[in-house]
Amino acid sequence: MKKKQIVVLGGGIAGIEFLVRITKRIDHSKYELCLVDKNEFHTWKPMLHTFAAGSASLQEQGMSFLIQAKRHNFTFQPGEVSEINTEKKEIILAPYIDQHDDEILPQRSVKYDYLVMALGSKANDFNTKGVDEFAYTIDDVGYALEFYEDLKKYIMQSTILHTKHHVVIVGAGATGVELAGEIAQTLQQASQYTDHDFDKHIDLTIIQSGDRVLPGFKRKISKSVQQTMDNIGVNTLLSTRVVEVTKDHVVLDSGKTLPADQVVWTTGIKATDVTGDIAKTERSKNAQFITNEQFRLLNHEDIFVIGDCSSRQNAPLAPTAQVARQQAIYLSANFMNLINKVPHIPPFVYKDYGSLVSVGRYGSFGSFGANAHIKGVLAHLAHVFLYRSHQINILGAFKGICAICADFLRSFSR
Repeated sequence: MKKKQIVVLGGGIAGIEFLVRITKRIDHSKYELCLVDKNEFHTWKPMLHTFAAGSASLQEQGMSFLIQAKRHNFTFQPGEVSEINTEKKEIILAPYIDQHDDEILPQRSVKYDYLVMALGSKANDFNTKGVDEFAYTIDDVGYALEFYEDLKKYIMQSTILHTKHHVVIVGAGATGVELAGEIAQTLQQASQYTDHDFDKHIDLTIIQSGDRVLPGFKRKISKSVQQTMDNIGVNTLLSTRVVEVTKDHVVLDSGKTLPADQVVWTTGIKATDVTGDIAKTERSKNAQFITNEQFRLLNHEDIFVIGDCSSRQNAPLAPTAQVARQQAIYLSANFMNLINKVPHIPPFVYKDYGSLVSVGRYGSFGSFGANAHIKGVLAHLAHVFLYRSHQINILGAFKGICAICADFLRSFSR
């Protein structure tokens, strides 16, 4: 008997968490699992800013999909989704191109019986002129590493030639704030080994359209983070919008211009683009796919959507790591009942465990419940715990703990 194909698109938090759980719940003599992702490694998306600032390494923190496929009994197809044809139950993958622009794999098709879309999201440029051409994003590890490679060049020029370099981050949400903290930390560390005034040669500015940083957090947290960024020399422009990005500056809504050798766009999100007849399905204003309360795509019995590219009908949730993880846990626990149309499956219930943000080594802050706030070591440990628990779940307890110990030793030796 031919096995039913369960295909997962996207190996981010939602996709990989779903896979490592569902593999324990299905009969592998009847079902086959397949992961499709354009990258070769899984990375924890909330730490992409550390790759962009050079404070974390893909070789150390990335988890190979091929290794995880062997460990968790699924197959891996590298490639970017080009088209989804729901009538044929077919996914078209674009040719797989390496870093040297050589074609490694041709265009291919992958058939599915059941599809789980976990394609994630990308920054929303709101059709701002010049963003596509001149701005960086850090939605993906490749983009984060591209930014860091260019940042290293500017650091070298500033070190040797004492030239001025301007970095502008657009968006003071969690990604923008954490990136600013990590870059400031990288500059401070570099200055210890070169010119003691080295960090003054690089100007770091963050721009926010609202009246405070971290608009999604409690005001007390925003105030504490603002003070921290002031202390580490990050310039903050509030109630200011960028209306155009050029090669060497940004244009503000006031008409003024700001020098910018590197612009990182972190504001807003929208779902990853997908073509084919699936593009005709109902979407949210951020292009997320609308699902029912059990994450089944509307009018499609065989397609489920979780993570940042998903929006529940009448009950949308913020695109965060904890939301994606809880969705994956719920769907994996109920998947077999859903595809077998078992009645009375309980709906998804989201549990908000609070919000955390880390400004490099300069401070960590968090909020829980209505009025509980934490900062310092306790907030840092809570922030670390989120990633480490995910890492242990993917790698297993023994290898996960070994990875944690290895990271600690590497950090200690630097």
